[in-house]
Amino acid sequence: MTDKEKHEKKKAQRREYYHRNKERIALKKAEDAKTAHGRELDRIRGERYRARHPKRVRELASIRRQKRKHIDREQAVQKRVQLEASYVAQMLRLPTAEVPKDLMEVERIRLKVKRLVQELENDRTEKKCSTCKEYRPLLSFSRSHGTKDGHSYECLFCRRERKKKDALSKGLTFTPRRMDEFGRRVKHTPEELKAAKIAYYQANIETIRAKDRARNKQRK
Repeated sequence: MTDKEKHEKKKAQRREYYHRNKERIALKKAEDAKTAHGRELDRIRGERYRARHPKRVRELASIRRQKRKHIDREQAVQKRVQLEASYVAQMLRLPTAEVPKDLMEVERIRLKVKRLVQELENDRTEKKCSTCKEYRPLLSFSRSHGTKDGHSYECLFCRRERKKKDALSKGLTFTPRRMDEFGRRVKHTPEELKAAKIAYYQANIETIRAKDRARNKQRK
């Protein structure tokens, strides 16, 4: 095996290793970028690569310059029209050359209306509950990744009633929580918790003292 063949074989092995461990290498680079030592190593590797492959570095620099090159306004408009036509053809599952102009225009208008409707959906502040059929603020619906708008179909009030019925049907006890006007749970303040503890101690003081006496007797 000649030196050239050995070199090609090593390059192929390196390329295969890189494609096989691309994610791990990217994570390692991101971790190195957080430390001064890692940034210094990255700089040294870059200098070494530029010294070994000057031709490839010049090619990449020319490609970047071409991308940053100023595009004429008419060319930009023409390119955008071509992209829109290809997108519409893709939606119609037809080649771009076979799509009639009137059909292309109708599909473009339909997509525009669909985008406007989606924007209105994103800006709305109310939603109809699927159980009680009432319009409530979005704060009355819990977050859900499975729905289109990111909120569940059932409001918090109906969800609470459903959970109450399920608990009573199973013979369990249902302790109602405090809720605000949107149906969200209201957390107790530290002062309220302290007052509740004092009230509980005053109401059950005899039982608590009896338990303490029994515990002290057992320890002795």
